[in-house]
Amino acid sequence: MEKIFKALLDKYDSYKESNLRSDFVSHSELKQQIEKIISNNNFQVTQIGKSIEGRDIFSIKFGKGKRKILAWSQMHGDEPTATSALFDLINFFSANDDFNEFRNGILEELEFHFIPMLNPDGAENYQRENAFNIDLNRDALKFQSDESKLLWDYSQKLKPEFGFNLHDQNSYYAAGRKNKTAAISFLAPPIDYSKSINYTREKAMQVISILNKTLQEFIPEHIARYSDDFEPRAFGDNLMKSGISTILIESGFYKNDYKKDFVRKLNFISILAALDSIGKESYKKKFYADYFEIPENTEIFFDILLRNLTLNFNFRKFTVDVGINRTKRFNSINKEFYLEGTIAGFGDLSTFYGL
Repeated sequence: MEKIFKALLDKYDSYKESNLRSDFVSHSELKQQIEKIISNNNFQVTQIGKSIEGRDIFSIKFGKGKRKILAWSQMHGDEPTATSALFDLINFFSANDDFNEFRNGILEELEFHFIPMLNPDGAENYQRENAFNIDLNRDALKFQSDESKLLWDYSQKLKPEFGFNLHDQNSYYAAGRKNKTAAISFLAPPIDYSKSINYTREKAMQVISILNKTLQEFIPEHIARYSDDFEPRAFGDNLMKSGISTILIESGFYKNDYKKDFVRKLNFISILAALDSIGKESYKKKFYADYFEIPENTEIFFDILLRNLTLNFNFRKFTVDVGINRTKRFNSINKEFYLEGTIAGFGDLSTFYGL
């Protein structure tokens, strides 16, 4: 089966939505994509609500299977990679080519719903929180924000078998403690502080094990397992508790992929591999223990690491390492980014690496 994903990876550029950047998507750009697919009878577009500032929030549905899947992106407004990848998937499922058998197999078995850009106000200003400065992924208990309540209500009405929570993480994480960046990180969220494994969570672990095996063919040693500390306010943890096998996919960093185009491609492949394994139930052949073989996310990178610098202080010479990170800032006027460097580490940084 890995051969088909290699072929899909090779042909990805023909499905990539060229009108969407990987590192920033505005709400107006999203609406342009929505307008393009409304007339396509294979997709059902629904406006399911509005953000606090009144921006439309949509769901897109396709497939005619009995097993329901829900995915949502950009609940953090500054994490757009998966939003663009979801529209690449739309292009794939609209195509007519050599992958028809693979494509139709998924469409026959599954009914796929996704909510692109759950947090359009945050997306417009490239900020994590919504317009009211609420982190939506810490609002799954009190639902203080309209967007949080919308996602919860949609999920509980749909009652999907699987859910995909799509995020971005910063560049500073490794897969384990090696000099290997975490290009993609996965998590089957816990249901309690004891990190218990019930049937719902086990299924998510099995699917992730499939995804790890698939991606290792393309980015060996660049896949990580996100921390599974229980967060009672987070959506993944609460959806898992409600009976939805929830999978977190974090888009990280791969060498020189500063605009995240390659990681976007990995999202495309990951979601297709997940849908294929769920539709065929091939994930059931995996043991959940395989999930724990994936190395943990570890924050051990700086953008720039200067080693063994000699500095003068108080008439003495000291030898130190200096770690510098370049924070990404957004210019809301021209919709472009600029970098702001800061010293993020100082002293003995021998256990860290530079990007």
